[in-house]
Amino acid sequence: MKILITGLGITGKSSLLKWLKTFLPLIQNTIMLDLDYDREKLPKAFEPNILYVLEDVHGPTKNAVIPLIEYNLILYLLPSWFTHLKYWLARMHIWYQLGLYAWDPDKDQRRGTGKSKDWRNLPGIFKEFVAHFPKRSSTIDEDLVVLKTSSITTLLVIPKGRGEKIFFRFKTL
Repeated sequence: MKILITGLGITGKSSLLKWLKTFLPLIQNTIMLDLDYDREKLPKAFEPNILYVLEDVHGPTKNAVIPLIEYNLILYLLPSWFTHLKYWLARMHIWYQLGLYAWDPDKDQRRGTGKSKDWRNLPGIFKEFVAHFPKRSSTIDEDLVVLKTSSITTLLVIPKGRGEKIFFRFKTL
């Protein structure tokens, strides 16, 4: 069985994968991979007796690592506007600390000076935010149309947080 974790960029997909890792080890034969970082760990052939949980931001698009039709279940992260903004602010802070931003594994590129806390990275970091965050609603709408027409069971996952703790609420599409 293959489960896809997907959603907009910077919405908590990795947090959901980590959260699931606390429960799924109870199920034997589970493999969990973030396809931004672990593509080389993908098997050549998927075994029917193994549960694969794969995170792919491009899941519902033509740039997906594995075609959508191959999944048995889809978990689509759908944070509120405010929660998504909080994820972005946290990511922008990390990028500023690293001196690198806008990593795209498909293009194998990073932008930035590579110097931690370098103010020269701030315009580029804000440019990334302005280029992506305002398109949030239209991107979600496009993804949901694809998922609804796919006939694959899809659960919307709503991340919630209390302080530093995060949890998730699930509902059907």
